[in-house]
Amino acid sequence: MAEKFTLKESIQLAVTTEQLGRDFYLRMAKKFGDKKDIADVFTQLAEDEKAHEAQFKAMVDKIPPQEDKPERYELFQFLRATAISEFFQKDYFKDVDSIKNSTEALGRALSLEKATLQYYQAIGDILKDNKQLNGIIKSEKNHVLALVRIIPTDAKFRGLGDNY
Repeated sequence: MAEKFTLKESIQLAVTTEQLGRDFYLRMAKKFGDKKDIADVFTQLAEDEKAHEAQFKAMVDKIPPQEDKPERYELFQFLRATAISEFFQKDYFKDVDSIKNSTEALGRALSLEKATLQYYQAIGDILKDNKQLNGIIKSEKNHVLALVRIIPTDAKFRGLGDNY
């Protein structure tokens, strides 16, 4: 990763993260296809990741050139540090085939969702009040909440918008 981490690069990393997440979730939906409730969770997460990928791609094209020149150095350094710690030091997609049960798969999904949430919030610190990004962040929060509900309780999945 380059020493200077631009806003455009950070959003391009978000696109890649969404692509990898979608692929992971589709693999888990297939792997646990015999458990409809679990497969439905992963299928819905994959669909959301695909939508987020498109939203981030649209955002990349709208970043003006001056936005790539960080004026608030500490925000960009935090963004860079978040990317390094969350995506380059942890490999959420390593040994995916070795995942043996749905609890392990859901746990990995929760870790990934929390990491992307933190990363997107760091982007939000720079973009300030970007409606598209705020919508993605809200969706990521809903993913975390849904996974937290499902993992410890083995509750029946009723949708990502379900409330406690």
